[in-house]
Amino acid sequence: MLKKLLGHLNNVEEYFLVILFPAMVITIFVSTFARFTGLFIIPWAEEASRYMMVWLTFFGIGAAAKRGEHFCVTAFTNLLPMLGQKVISVIRMVLMTGFTLFIARFCIVIMQSQIRMGQITPSLRIPMWTMYSAIIIGCTLMLIRYLVFGIQELRNSSKTAAVVQEKE
Repeated sequence: MLKKLLGHLNNVEEYFLVILFPAMVITIFVSTFARFTGLFIIPWAEEASRYMMVWLTFFGIGAAAKRGEHFCVTAFTNLLPMLGQKVISVIRMVLMTGFTLFIARFCIVIMQSQIRMGQITPSLRIPMWTMYSAIIIGCTLMLIRYLVFGIQELRNSSKTAAVVQEKE
């Protein structure tokens, strides 16, 4: 069930990133082209592309964490014995969990304030808390991905250690 859920999460992440990046590039290109040729001005294009970039960034951290690409120096960890690699993996999981929970907590406080005040974006007139929700979603994706990656890494290192002991 977990694998199926993670598979669906992969699809949602990838579709979101694949759709949002070209949308951002096209918005910037059309806006820039129209402004420099004097055809027309798109007053909301800069703001929309900025928020698309924010959403891309925070969805991207979840996608990168899927492969364990944050805070990892494999050249160093590969030099350590198996126990040292496990310890580093656990420390990394604890640090990443603490970091994402810390960021998510303060983002929730900011979002609650924005909801209370009714703050909206200047050009798009969208509630500002929806833009900040990218941070919470990205941190949640990163947390889920790092925990899954870390558990798989610990299991794989245990299997590798068992194979090494059998050969000896």
